[in-house]
Amino acid sequence: MSSKGSELKIMARMAIKRLSSGFWQEEKLRRKTTLTILKSQGADTGAAKKFLVDHTKQQLAAVINPAEEIEYNRIKSIFMAGNGETALASLMDRELMKTMDDGARQRYIFGLSSKLQEYRERYEKEQQFNCQTMSM
Repeated sequence: MSSKGSELKIMARMAIKRLSSGFWQEEKLRRKTTLTILKSQGADTGAAKKFLVDHTKQQLAAVINPAEEIEYNRIKSIFMAGNGETALASLMDRELMKTMDDGARQRYIFGLSSKLQEYRERYEKEQQFNCQTMSM
């Protein structure tokens, strides 16, 4: 069997597990509760709905690619400590960079910068909506 076929089987098993564990019912309740709180506070519920959908996608992606989620959580802890200026340096693999020519190194740093920007945006959205819903 091809690796794509086995990956598909794994993803199907994970989907069945989510259905049988009540994941979607809990997710629906969490979204409804969060939106109710945000609406009562006068927050932009349109932006909150998008954030909640993105959050669910990230939860599902974390199951598929746990290394990415581990990396995000490491960077998140740097942001939480107020050391955001060191986040890019913590993503860099210095040994790998030594093996690259200038062009490859620039592409590598640009890619890391893009990833760091995604992480920063995700972190800021989480903080925005977590602060507003702490009264849950």
